[in-house]
Amino acid sequence: MRKGYKTRLQLTCELAAAGKEIRKLRSQAEKYERIKEELNHSGHFYRTLFENSGAATIVIEQDTTISMLNNDFSNFTGYPREEIIGHTWTTYVAEDDVDRLLLYHNIRRDDPQAAPRNYEFKIRHKDGRLLNIFMTIAMIPGTMQSTASMVDITAIKQLEKEVLDVSERERQKIGYELHDDLGQHLIGIDVMTKVLHDKLLPLSDENARYAGSINKLVKDAIEKTRGLARGLCPVHLTSLGLEASLTELAASTSSIFNMTCDLRCPRHIPIDDNSLATHLYYIAKESIHNAIEHGKSSKIVMELLNNNGTISLSILDNGIGIKDTTKVGGIGLRIMHYRARMIGASLRIESEPSGGTLVTCTFSLNKD
Repeated sequence: MRKGYKTRLQLTCELAAAGKEIRKLRSQAEKYERIKEELNHSGHFYRTLFENSGAATIVIEQDTTISMLNNDFSNFTGYPREEIIGHTWTTYVAEDDVDRLLLYHNIRRDDPQAAPRNYEFKIRHKDGRLLNIFMTIAMIPGTMQSTASMVDITAIKQLEKEVLDVSERERQKIGYELHDDLGQHLIGIDVMTKVLHDKLLPLSDENARYAGSINKLVKDAIEKTRGLARGLCPVHLTSLGLEASLTELAASTSSIFNMTCDLRCPRHIPIDDNSLATHLYYIAKESIHNAIEHGKSSKIVMELLNNNGTISLSILDNGIGIKDTTKVGGIGLRIMHYRARMIGASLRIESEPSGGTLVTCTFSLNKD
């Protein structure tokens, strides 16, 4: 009996231990279940955010393939999800932007802080349309993946273009009115005061001199009016277009600021689009303004070249240069970049090793 009693005691202890272990396992199972529920909840939460953020969002792998996307990105491109997953994002980017975005992609994986976090580019829709996109992109911590959120700003860009076009038309209108209306009116007064001077000369030297002074003031007003007209509508009021306007700009800069400003254009470049020529002129004018105002330059050289249909307008000065061209954000420079985008051109602003700044605007003359 004693031996059997010990066996039952041992069995009781073992049962108690087993019960304790079962309770422990049950507690762990409940804990894991709660974790699973929380993970599922978090997964649904972040999936909901991902799908309903209001921005087209993708996850990009190191090899540039797309591993995740939401419906907005599918709508952006016009391609179904299954035709996007596993494909490189360069498939959907406009050809002109691919090299720049690939450069950012590689830089970002070496040093996330070295690549810009926000920038604009164009996406090519399946139907061939180009959409202007503003993107925010960042690396996912602990991975070589990046997440990119995109917003379609095509309508905004179109509105900006229309506003700028209206501004340019009003500028041209004022320039024409100054040249053709006020200018001609002043020329008439110039002739009349000259006639008055000639008539007064035999009668009164004093009155003749007074009429001559009036005539000189009118002549000065005519020159000022012409200068304003050329400034407001530089390309349209000259028969040779952009080249002649840049030549006048160089001459007036040299005269007004008592410095050297030259234009080099080895051969005539046929730019028949007045809007294109006007944008280029104002890019050059703003570059000259910056070179004088901020660069303290004493010499500026503009160069207009045609290399097998690729046109480049460069403005080089001998000023103090720009220490960090990536952090230059004045309103004038932003407008220069905007004008370049409007004509499908690239704009580079570089600080020269020997001092000075080089601004280069490049575009294809045959490109639509």
